Amino acid sequence: MDQDIQSQLDRAKELLQELENACNTDLQAKDVSGKTKNLSQEVLLKVKHLLDQSIYKFFEKQYLPSLSDLDKKSAKVYFPTVSKKEDLKSVFGRAKMGDLETRHQDFYKFIESVQPYNQDYFWLKHLASYSSEKHIRLTPQIKTETKRVTVSRGGGSVSWGPGVTFGGGVSVMGVPIDPATQMPIPNNVAETKVENWVSFLFEGSDVNVLGLCKKSVEDGEKIIKKVLEFV
Repeated sequence: MDQDIQSQLDRAKELLQELENACNTDLQAKDVSGKTKNLSQEVLLKVKHLLDQSIYKFFEKQYLPSLSDLDKKSAKVYFPTVSKKEDLKSVFGRAKMGDLETRHQDFYKFIESVQPYNQDYFWLKHLASYSSEKHIRLTPQIKTETKRVTVSRGGGSVSWGPGVTFGGGVSVMGVPIDPATQMPIPNNVAETKVENWVSFLFEGSDVNVLGLCKKSVEDGEKIIKKVLEFV
C-alpha cells in the first residue's frame, strides 16, 4: 500500500470524525455551522483526489513510460465517473489509455463495475458533483426535522408523525391529547416518548451530507486499495 495515499486515507477518516462531531453539535443547536459545511467539502474533495491519484498511479506504471512527450503533456488522467458504459472508453481515451479494455481487461472490468450506473455506486455521482470545482464554495445545507410521538401502555404503543392532528376531547391509549399543542398531557397511566429526527441535506437535494461523506470514505477506500493492487 502506497504510504502517501494511506496517510491521506487516514486524514480523510479524521476529517470524517470531525464532521460527525460538528454535525452532532449543530443538531443540538438546531443550526448548520460554517465548520460543518467546510468539513463536508474537505472530506469529499479528499476522497475525490485520492481516487484520481490511484488511477494516476496505474497510468504512471503501465502507460506513461511508453508515451511521447506530447501525449504525456496532453493526457487527462482522473478517476472516471460516467453515467453509461459507452462513455468510459472516451474517458480513458483522453487519458491516453485507449486500449485499456484489451490490454488490461481485469482492471477495465473492475473500473466498469464501480460506475454510478451500477446501483451500489450511485454515490460516486454525488461525490463527483459536490467535490467538483464549481462546488468548492461553501455549499448551503438545510436541516429537515420530523417529530414522531409515541404513547406506550402495557405491551402496546401508538405513534404518529407530522400531518396528524387531534381535536378536543381525544385520548390515545388513555392519554388525553392537548389540542393546542397536539401533544399528550403527561399522566401516570402511560409512557409518552417524543423523538426528533434531524438530518442535514445539500440544498436543493435529498442527499444526506453525513451519509454521503461516510459512504465516500468507507467505500472510496475499498476502491482505491483495489486499484492499487493493479499497479
